[in-house]
Amino acid sequence: MVGIDIEKINRFEHWTDEGYTRIFTKNEILYAKSFENYLERFCGFFCVKEAFVKALDDDTIMYKEIEVLHTDTGKPYINRNEYIDSILKEKHKNTIDISISHCKDYAVAIVVIE
Repeated sequence: MVGIDIEKINRFEHWTDEGYTRIFTKNEILYAKSFENYLERFCGFFCVKEAFVKALDDDTIMYKEIEVLHTDTGKPYINRNEYIDSILKEKHKNTIDISISHCKDYAVAIVVIE
């Protein structure tokens, strides 16, 4: 199962802290705001969440439960919490791979679930 999403980064320019906390986890907010170009990070995280929902073809999934974390080397991954594990079990899937990229104006993410 594959999902992909692309978004304009400036879509997030006018979001308030309240807006971020409705969609993103505390860890995602702390990570994104540790960068000068934090809007790219928020946009990338949002793309992952959208791509995850598309890959599973399930629009009932709660975005805030899809948490993007990073390994020590910086590779992004989706946190395997109870919520995510229950969805994967229900769909008879086990692995999730993601990739995020961004440039000046856009961010894109792909999610592969097997």
